[in-house]
Amino acid sequence: EALSLGARETWEGVGQVIAVLKRIRQVGKNLGGPGSIVVAAVSEASQGWARLLVFLTLLSANLAVINMLPIPVLDGGHMMFLLYEGARGKPVNERIAFVLTMIGFVFILSLMLFVIGLDIRRYS
Repeated sequence: EALSLGARETWEGVGQVIAVLKRIRQVGKNLGGPGSIVVAAVSEASQGWARLLVFLTLLSANLAVINMLPIPVLDGGHMMFLLYEGARGKPVNERIAFVLTMIGFVFILSLMLFVIGLDIRRYS
């Protein structure tokens, strides 16, 4: 029973992440960084180990989904380059790959700073 509940909640959580990514412009108030994750984890832990483990499972699944986005600095971006190489029969030009990776890095860094800023405003 616990296994099916965990699988169902994980699947629902992944679906929620995908839905959020589809409407990213509207979600600024709902985004949270490390501070929000800690607050949520403490809240779940106060309700018992089972709730904390489900929360950690959802967090892991959500991070896996985000990691597979086609942003070059993430694993999804590497997969994108590999798919390109497979289709064309030759690797992506190194200069283009570097520029795209730097753009992805700046995007991810900017997003991290943004959500940390939201946490600071939310909890201070």
